[in-house]
Amino acid sequence: MASITLPDGSTLQTSPVISILNTLLRNGIPIAHLCGGKAVCGTCRVKILEGEEFLSPMGEAERKRLSNGTKDGILPQHTRLACQTYTHGDIKIRVLAPRQPQIPL
Repeated sequence: MASITLPDGSTLQTSPVISILNTLLRNGIPIAHLCGGKAVCGTCRVKILEGEEFLSPMGEAERKRLSNGTKDGILPQHTRLACQTYTHGDIKIRVLAPRQPQIPL
């Protein structure tokens, strides 16, 4: 069984078939996710602090979303979309957007 550790030291048990986003949400950890996990909005970004080697490979949709708006399309280091990332080992992460952004009416 894999685990996700947060900066406050809390550890969440997860499975290689459950995304990081769903693991966080199931455990009551606030994280923005405007598109509902489709790699469209990019709001569920997490910084990988340890265990990057245990993560699923980055798919084309995730790569495109993360490189959008960056200088020369370079991917931000150690950053993944929680909705598209799965782990098969122990990792440590930091949620980059812990709250759902407010959308003006």
